[in-house]
Amino acid sequence: MGLGRIIMSHPTYSRPARWEVLVLQGALIFLACLWIYTPVYHGEWLWDDDYLITANPAMRSVDGLWRLWFAPSTADFLPLTLSFLWMQWQFFGMDPTGYHIVSILLHALGACFLWMLLVRTKISGAWLAAMLFAVHPLCVESVSWVAEQKNTFSLPFFLLAAFFYVTFDQRESRKDYILALLSFLAAMLSKSSVVMFPFLILLYAWWQRGTISRRDILRSAPFFLVSLALGMVTLLFQLHRAIGNEPIPIGGFDSRLAIAGMGTLFYLTKICWPFGLLPIYPQWDANPPQPIQLAAWIPLLVVGILFWRMRKSWGRPALMAFGFYFITLLPVLGFIAMSYMRVGWVSDHFVYIPMIGILTLIASTSTHLATKLQANVRNAAWLGIAASLGGLLVQSHSYAAIWANEDVLWLHTLKYNESCWQAHNRIGSREFNRGNHAIALTHFERATALRPDLAETQNNLGSGLLAARDTKAATSRFREALRLSPDILAIQSNLGRALLLDGQNNEAISIYSDLLKKAPAQAEFHCNLGITLFNAGRTDEAIASFKKALEIDPNLHDAKESLMIAMKAKENRQ
Repeated sequence: MGLGRIIMSHPTYSRPARWEVLVLQGALIFLACLWIYTPVYHGEWLWDDDYLITANPAMRSVDGLWRLWFAPSTADFLPLTLSFLWMQWQFFGMDPTGYHIVSILLHALGACFLWMLLVRTKISGAWLAAMLFAVHPLCVESVSWVAEQKNTFSLPFFLLAAFFYVTFDQRESRKDYILALLSFLAAMLSKSSVVMFPFLILLYAWWQRGTISRRDILRSAPFFLVSLALGMVTLLFQLHRAIGNEPIPIGGFDSRLAIAGMGTLFYLTKICWPFGLLPIYPQWDANPPQPIQLAAWIPLLVVGILFWRMRKSWGRPALMAFGFYFITLLPVLGFIAMSYMRVGWVSDHFVYIPMIGILTLIASTSTHLATKLQANVRNAAWLGIAASLGGLLVQSHSYAAIWANEDVLWLHTLKYNESCWQAHNRIGSREFNRGNHAIALTHFERATALRPDLAETQNNLGSGLLAARDTKAATSRFREALRLSPDILAIQSNLGRALLLDGQNNEAISIYSDLLKKAPAQAEFHCNLGITLFNAGRTDEAIASFKKALEIDPNLHDAKESLMIAMKAKENRQ
């Protein structure tokens, strides 16, 4: 039997495995995942967990589910994932432990669904591929970071869609077709990175029959409609919410082509040699691209041509595997700008699904070759495979420990990527909140030097300077931040406070008056306007502002205290 035929038939599937064996194999996948991620059971909230979960008002509100679906405030449209997080919030609240355990179980479940899908398609080494995926270090980021339940939650739906479609293709059952379409819809509503699934349907048809017929195109049409509709929604959310006016330094088509080629090779390297992993990798300069960067496409094209020439034999499963990898990776390669690209071109969580194609090919080829060896050599080969799994298990466990604590996460990043402005920014924010303003200021200065074009870095540096009582320098930074992002009220508020502390009362009054036109229900803005009016000698107006602040928030301490001072000053004047 040639290597090109192992995808259709293999002795492993000559008879069904006993249920005891299946249970044991499934248990091994779950136990491996549970052990790998023991460091993150009680891990902290990380990165944008606050934006998506802990500081998301919809999580706390009774009508939160309705708002997540019909009035979302997030930068991405993923209502099913957010609904699932909303349900978890009702049980776990602010304790991240429950969310982490759910993420781990979802990852293990996804690995088992992968096993089930590969068995359905009669690919050899199905369980080995599932175990490789379960223990692979590239999955650590998606599993350890609660906000990336987008990945772990969408994967089972994606694999179910594939399973039901393969079943439909084999049995011509309308029920399986409908289940495949509904599963794909659920996957898209969980995370739109699965948008390329309809192309996988056509790739699967070619893999099975060597051609794509008119019937295959018609069968895929409803999937393309779902993909197009929700893909456009995601694109609009990215452009108008996630990115907005913020500059993404990705360059023109030549730069994007270079980034895509280098990214494709980068991920292949990390799949096969998953060491030196980082939360944020160095962002190479490709604007304009160097010829060597564009040359990344040469080995990819050479290999693709070789596989195509050998498509009648071993090239066919290789094309299926690499086709799956490249098609699912395509949306995140940089041809379309994404908000994440403000910090890096590549990230481990982007390859969570695409890596399945390569791991399946590795597992299938290893299994096929091992069965062809003589008994004593075969045993040694299986021991080698087991040792490799053990090595990945240990490596993933070690890397998971880095994701348990945000301080460790960013210090680890800076150790290997000192020019990561986001790491400096995050460490600076954490130190600032702890009251370590001098340390925070150092990191804010470094982050701003690396990305002076971002309102986020300018605003944080302004906050650090304000804490150091350098009001004039702080005012300058807040003005620059507001120039870069004029619609962010928090920056406008910070500028108002800096002007207040610098004694520039008239401009501060103008700033706060404008803020209250945009957000009249903000008690803090009324209070700060009152303080500025009082400093300008406009005591009666200040008293009115303090009273308005207390009408909105009767427990606002600064407003209470300031009102007493203003009232006493008025009495003394009289």
